[in-house]
Amino acid sequence: MSLRTLAAPLALAAWRATGPLRANPPGAVRILILHDVPEAQFAALADLIAVLQRSAGLITPGQAEARLAGGAPADGKAPVLLSFDDGFRSNFRLTREILDPLGVKALFFVCPALVDMAPEDRRAAIGANIFRGRRGADGLDLMDWEQLKGLAASGHEIGCHSARHVSLVGLEAGELEDEVGIAKTRMAAVLGQTSPWFAFPFGDVANIDRTALGIIGRHFPLCRSGVRGLAHAGSHPLALPAESVDLGAPPALRLLAAEGGMAPLYRGRLRRLEEMAS
Repeated sequence: MSLRTLAAPLALAAWRATGPLRANPPGAVRILILHDVPEAQFAALADLIAVLQRSAGLITPGQAEARLAGGAPADGKAPVLLSFDDGFRSNFRLTREILDPLGVKALFFVCPALVDMAPEDRRAAIGANIFRGRRGADGLDLMDWEQLKGLAASGHEIGCHSARHVSLVGLEAGELEDEVGIAKTRMAAVLGQTSPWFAFPFGDVANIDRTALGIIGRHFPLCRSGVRGLAHAGSHPLALPAESVDLGAPPALRLLAAEGGMAPLYRGRLRRLEEMAS
């Protein structure tokens, strides 16, 4: 058992105990990031949602947009928005089995060029692009357009995660336009709607730069990162922080992440991201 796992229960207790001393800024929203969720983790997701509903509460992507735009009172609350990256097929099933029965609406970030690929090519791209060659698809697949249309029709938001899920750092202007603008156009053509949300692949400050954020800002008003922190009305809209949650981690560790207990360690990275966005 790792030191982090051993320390998680004490860290979670301390974080919760000091909660009353932390004042959330106006329009606060805690955005959570999840990825593929195998059936074995469905119970962990349901448990996490139950905890969040009892404490902070869950909101829709549209409600999150309103809060971030300053349309929420300074109530000191930080409700939670669920987001899922990459568009794995498991997300469709968990939506129908867990989210929809609870009335929870989530934000799904997908890569249209991967969805468009033939199955064999897509499986290769999952390993090469999403997992960066560290592993293969291993039976994983992505949602198809009909499933994505079904999610959108039932009130979920389908955001853009770039065209192919590649790092945007160092790409030429034409390549960036393909990954951002052309991806947006393709999604709008198939889904019949345009989302204001973009999330850049890999989410960390090493995989984004000022040039890429400039292109993103031309096409999308909101860009969610993977840098930990609390989004709020004063956040730069192209540098929105979020908390990645590993449902396979021990309960205390995943709750510590979901409740923002790891965010203080990432303040420097969030400042760097905000500087790039500005």
